[in-house]
Amino acid sequence: MVIATVFLTIIGMTAGFVLGERHRRALAAAASPPTVHESTSAGPVTASTRPLTGPSCPPETLQTSIDRGFADDLRQVLKIYTDNGTTVWICTDAQGRFYYQSKTGGRDSPLLQDQNALFLYQVTQLGVDDYVGVDDKGTRIEVTRKQLVVRRPTGKTQVDTVSSAE
Repeated sequence: MVIATVFLTIIGMTAGFVLGERHRRALAAAASPPTVHESTSAGPVTASTRPLTGPSCPPETLQTSIDRGFADDLRQVLKIYTDNGTTVWICTDAQGRFYYQSKTGGRDSPLLQDQNALFLYQVTQLGVDDYVGVDDKGTRIEVTRKQLVVRRPTGKTQVDTVSSAE
């Protein structure tokens, strides 16, 4: 009886350790920024690239992406204007990763990173034209063709209606 209990305890501990390590690796992979393996004059070369289509994302977004070690070609998959004067771009790279870029101040205001603009590199597509990203402070930003929802960790939520989408 004692030997069986010890044996089952060892099996349970081993299974728990393996599952815990798998979960830890999955979380680490989701939190780490994408890496570019090598670069050529045609752009970064990584595993499983795909041709990009659609309009380029703003030059300021491309520069921020490059400066932070991400892709050097981002294409717009969704662009919205809200009734509150915010413009949001959802962009994609050749590996299918999504990025969020926004600016406030109206359509004609300049995009100034870290002043009136926010760039996020970990964005998840939840459905057709439905994306979510989280900033480093824990603010959750949800983007659809109908609304922009900003959920702060304090519990405060801001909902802006989309006035037009591309």
